[in-house]
Amino acid sequence: MRLVCREDSVGHTGRRGQVGIGTLVVFIAMVLVAALAAGVLIHTASFLQATAEDAGKESIDRVVNGVEVVTTAGHVTDGDDGSVDTVRLWVRPRPAAGDINVSRLTVKWVGEQAGQSLTFSGTDPVSPSTASDAHTTFNASESIGDGDKILEQGEEFVLYFNVSQIESGDADPANLAPLHPGDQATTEITVATGSTSAAYLTVPDYSGNATYVRL
Repeated sequence: MRLVCREDSVGHTGRRGQVGIGTLVVFIAMVLVAALAAGVLIHTASFLQATAEDAGKESIDRVVNGVEVVTTAGHVTDGDDGSVDTVRLWVRPRPAAGDINVSRLTVKWVGEQAGQSLTFSGTDPVSPSTASDAHTTFNASESIGDGDKILEQGEEFVLYFNVSQIESGDADPANLAPLHPGDQATTEITVATGSTSAAYLTVPDYSGNATYVRL
């Protein structure tokens, strides 16, 4: 017959209690770590979602907002060589675009002799500017609309460019550089949201009595 010492029994019970408490501490620590990890994941997921939504909205704005170039025309100079000294672009909003403030448009002009970034000037909005900054600006007037500078659905604006002065890089009338038959130019029209539309212009080989020719 085997006798169990009471002291040994108590010692084993104490050790079992210590092991149980240690296991509980480890379990609680694991739960806390898991909770912290879950919080980090949720925060990261929320941040990525917000970033994706912002990027998506920006991409949609760049695609949807903007203008379409309806038609282009060049004014033929008084000479008989068919040169063009000013250009007009008719623009309208893209089908799903919101309102566009024409005064905030920027235009990049790349021609035969000059590349220039142009900003809006309202000094003489019904015709190409002849002011001292005509080689760095463009004018605009509403051909269809309610009379303000906001381009809305169903409206059209005309953008005016003094090509002779833009190409010469100088507003001095003595230093004009018109476009000649066969010359080409590109205009890139950018709205405030960053969307850009391009128009490619070519001066036709023209001889006649028309005041304007289509480019």
